[in-house]
Amino acid sequence: MLKFVKTWRCWVMGSEWKEISLQTFINFNPKESIPKGMLKKKVSMDALIPFNKKIPSYSNERYYGGAKFRNGDVIMARITPSLENGKTALVNIFEKDETGFGSTEFIVLRAKEGVSNKDFIFYLSTYRLFRNIAIHSMTGSSGRQRVQLDVLKRSIFKLPPLPEQKVIAHILGTLDEKIELNRRMNATLEQMAQAMFKSWFVDFDPVIDKALAAGNSIPEPLQNRAEKRKALGDKRKPLPEDIQKLFPDAFEFSEELDKWVPKGWEVKPVDKMIQINPRVTLRKETIAPFVDMKALPTSGYSVSNVISKEYKGGAKFEKDDVLLARITPCLENGKAGVVDFLNEGEVGFGSTEFIILRGKEAVKTPFIACLIRDSKFRKHATQSMVGSSGRQRVQNACFSSYYLATPDDVLLNNFDRLISSNFKTITQNKEEINTITNLRDTLLPKLISGEIRIPEAHYILRTEANLNMAAEEAITFTRK
Repeated sequence: MLKFVKTWRCWVMGSEWKEISLQTFINFNPKESIPKGMLKKKVSMDALIPFNKKIPSYSNERYYGGAKFRNGDVIMARITPSLENGKTALVNIFEKDETGFGSTEFIVLRAKEGVSNKDFIFYLSTYRLFRNIAIHSMTGSSGRQRVQLDVLKRSIFKLPPLPEQKVIAHILGTLDEKIELNRRMNATLEQMAQAMFKSWFVDFDPVIDKALAAGNSIPEPLQNRAEKRKALGDKRKPLPEDIQKLFPDAFEFSEELDKWVPKGWEVKPVDKMIQINPRVTLRKETIAPFVDMKALPTSGYSVSNVISKEYKGGAKFEKDDVLLARITPCLENGKAGVVDFLNEGEVGFGSTEFIILRGKEAVKTPFIACLIRDSKFRKHATQSMVGSSGRQRVQNACFSSYYLATPDDVLLNNFDRLISSNFKTITQNKEEINTITNLRDTLLPKLISGEIRIPEAHYILRTEANLNMAAEEAITFTRK
């Protein structure tokens, strides 16, 4: 291995980076043909996640105009504020030889055979210097400014030869893949938690299962659910015996909910189970962690981009509190998150448009986090909004008018015990995502500019905890 690294270092240091114009290196807006009216995959500007290589979604629409592209092309916003916000992606959603289209406000960047590498072009397009040239070239009326493509095409960059481009792209891509893997893992853990909450506290599956096993009657409104449970047969995974015995095997009718609920469960409003905007003290002018509305996710629970700033006002919260947007359209868009970024006793603050939720007694953070993602609860909160158009807000009274059938503390504590591990792993994965993202963002400009070379990047990867695999993969790739 050491002999190989030395050989690679000599080859890289001896390789020449040449100053060339971008139009020599990149094929801008390459010509493609799509017949008018043909049904094709379309990528909208809204579909792109800032500075994310993947295209998360697309639609099937008839083509009547727009930027055309293929797999391997990079699409980059040319209009403000989408460009500044990082709307850029590497296309990888088509079948072989398939062509699709997207917003007319995309610039399409394609690699030139034998000259440039598609993945390297993606990372080049996210490089600060590249982006600054594009941003500073913009002209047009306020709010509708666009990149002058000729300025970008004529820009001169010192760029590496093709073999080195591939290795640079592979190193950065390996880090991106690890970030994406952690995101997918968190999405799965979140879905598992949500599914268990719905099964236990909304659909009452364990009670239905016990009633069926005991031969007890199933109320007519629950018959369809019972038939679905029976149809699962052996695929229906029974709960551990010690958990299963905590559920009743029969139902009773609740006047408050106007429906059948597990026998013996108490029906009570959410505000009897959860503290709404609990009192928290934070002195004015104190520097504390701050979360704005943009930092809340629209799915999942992971809050991002926490900064420190001086407290002058806003919603205050502590570790394990749950944040919920109270204003339209943030609530409808799903803005919510868990405070897993503070230490015990530490206080943070955020937007005045947050509602802070904190559990009482056996109701803990995982239960609340699942509740605020439940579609019925969100519909109820949305319907409670009042105010002028575009500035409607959830009223705290909505928490006293939403009722839940809840078991005793023993069962609630077991739910927390089983699900809290999901949330701990989600937090660990998020922290690793932040670490790897910072490493990638540090390496990217240094590698793209030639400030550091492959052996130095390899050393940095090898010395970072838990990133040995990324380093080994990068080295293996250079052997090919």
